[in-house]
Amino acid sequence: MKPGCLLTRIFFVFALLALVATAAANPNVVQVFVHPGSGTICVDSTCQVAVGSLSGYSSSQFANIAGGRDHTIKVYDTDGYQDYTDQFYMDYNGDDVTLQVYLDPLTTGTPTPATTSPQTGTVRVYVSPGLGQVCIDNRECDTSTGASSSTWNVDFDDVMAGTSHTITVTADGYQSATTQITVLPDQVNEADVTLQPLSTATETDSTTPAPLATRAGLDAVPVIGALGGSGIVFLFRKNGN
Repeated sequence: MKPGCLLTRIFFVFALLALVATAAANPNVVQVFVHPGSGTICVDSTCQVAVGSLSGYSSSQFANIAGGRDHTIKVYDTDGYQDYTDQFYMDYNGDDVTLQVYLDPLTTGTPTPATTSPQTGTVRVYVSPGLGQVCIDNRECDTSTGASSSTWNVDFDDVMAGTSHTITVTADGYQSATTQITVLPDQVNEADVTLQPLSTATETDSTTPAPLATRAGLDAVPVIGALGGSGIVFLFRKNGN
């Protein structure tokens, strides 16, 4: 074997050993810090369970990561936090890579308060006589088709409970009537209304006018006057004798 070839082979062996030693000294390590420290951490298909707590952080190490390409890191199964996915690049030199992963908390919407249907009740109005129109709060009305000799009633459903409501009854020939009622929930709340007829009597003056003078009364005046005059004349003549 020629000396030159031997030297070439020896140089190649030493270069190979140096490469192996470099690879051994630089195992391409990825150090992952997760905040908070919980869940499962994966680099590509290699996974570890994080050793840490939700109040702190965890540290996980992955070795022998291939250089010269991208890798995927995932963190999942952390209670109350969103899963995390990202990529990083490992170069050929075998330099260690340190990753800091901060997990975002799960977004929880503001709970919608439970809505409850407003409490209502029924208002039943009895009207005597059985005619006219009944209104509640001047918004909802019902008109009777009955006769004045009877009594009728009307129901108003789904009336707001816990508050006072105004009932108004009107009918031709009768005075209007108004009353208040407080509605209890899930009950029939009753009201009785009796209409009063309008007064038809005409008020008269208590002073009696003086009677007019009659013709007979007027004629009596000159007669009395004439009699008086005759007396005076008679007396005058008597004294003259």
